[in-house]
Amino acid sequence: MAQIRNLDNAPLNFTTFREQSQKELINILKNIRGKKCLFIDPKLGGSLSLIVQTSLLKHGVELRHLSAEPVQTDCTKIVYLVRSQLNFMKFICLHIHNDTSKGIQGEYLVYFVPRHSVACKKILEEEKVHHLLTIGEYPLYFIPLDEDVLSFELDLPYRFTFGLIPNVRAKGKASTRIADILNRMQEKEPVNTSCVLIMVLWGLMHQSWGSNKRGKKIKVPLNSSDKLFEDIRDLNFEVVGQVLRQKATSMKQDYTEMTTTGNSVLELKDFVKMLNSLPEMIRHIYLAQHLSTFTSKPSFLGRLDMEHTLVEAQSYDMRELLHSYGFEHMATLNNLEKAGLLRKQETKSNWLTIKRALQLVVEDTDTANPNDISYVFAGYAPLSIRLSAFASSSSFDTLSGAPTNIDRVSDGRRSLVLVVFIGGVTFAEISALRFLTAQEGMAYDLIVGTTKIVNGHSVIEAFIDVDTHISSIIRQT
Repeated sequence: MAQIRNLDNAPLNFTTFREQSQKELINILKNIRGKKCLFIDPKLGGSLSLIVQTSLLKHGVELRHLSAEPVQTDCTKIVYLVRSQLNFMKFICLHIHNDTSKGIQGEYLVYFVPRHSVACKKILEEEKVHHLLTIGEYPLYFIPLDEDVLSFELDLPYRFTFGLIPNVRAKGKASTRIADILNRMQEKEPVNTSCVLIMVLWGLMHQSWGSNKRGKKIKVPLNSSDKLFEDIRDLNFEVVGQVLRQKATSMKQDYTEMTTTGNSVLELKDFVKMLNSLPEMIRHIYLAQHLSTFTSKPSFLGRLDMEHTLVEAQSYDMRELLHSYGFEHMATLNNLEKAGLLRKQETKSNWLTIKRALQLVVEDTDTANPNDISYVFAGYAPLSIRLSAFASSSSFDTLSGAPTNIDRVSDGRRSLVLVVFIGGVTFAEISALRFLTAQEGMAYDLIVGTTKIVNGHSVIEAFIDVDTHISSIIRQT
């Protein structure tokens, strides 16, 4: 299993948060005495791997991914660790009904992450299995993905599924302000940054492997414990090959010097340490070769050109989209329109004014030595990060409308600012925020909080599947 991320250098004590979540999960399993079989929601598996090593869970525990397949185990205690989703309740009910029909008497426990829902309990009651279940909760509300990134691991919000909320009511001073912000946001014409092609290394990897689900899968640790990856992950992909070539050439020169000249024991020790990084170097050269093939495809280059055109003009012709992608995507386009991501232009757009005022499109971006956040999208500066840069430089509180005074903490470190992305954030936006944090004169350390890490594929897939998802909910309720 991949090594858990090193969080020792995090500006906040994320290690304590992680250890507390790890302790709670282990205590849940320890309190269930005897041998047990743990069925895990497949999408929770990745999240849990960031919290606890599999070896700690395997002691007296059989680990399985939850599916509709019948339970085949000698364990009499069956434990389910799932998100509050109706389809998982159906799986659990199938397991229990199958065991009951065979005369198998087991002890069933369901732990919801992070909390249960009334709809899920209702399914269990309707299937007449609730009296056979012990129900609990595992309050895993956020996960430190890296030293400066927290994820709440929430799926797309209901706005994306059911469209814009037509009437928002609020009671109280702060609630009224938030409702006003929501209403104003729904009136804007933002670019959906997640659907713009990402040009930084780890964003491209997320986009590339997210769209390629075929072939053999190998688990590779890509996090801050991999120092080479930490050095190159936020670079524009155009310069990654050059950086890897320089590092490989340096290693070759060091090897030549080591074999042709006498060296002290200390120098030999340092050289052996350097050799330990050789597998990482080979791995990243392979990944770079794969991504180079991906980014040289005509489909990738054509999409990049189309996106630049859209960002420049911010307009589309529905007939052209249907002719390009097929009429089978009419439902998808309709879902995008309901969510406010596509909108019929009935009045003059204010996009050109916003684009010029905030310099969202930057010509001749220097990808090797960037001086602007636009390098992450090959010339487009994400609106979310431009606004974050403005807020961090002006110390302006958008909720109260009043300036704030944020001073350095007593030990001289920079103050912390949490930038929260509701609905998801891309790796490119995270890279752009890191670029801001690294700038000379920056007063704050920026930490990312997000409901989910997303890319263009994950967002669009939600709209493609949404009709099936809603129909499933209607049938199940």
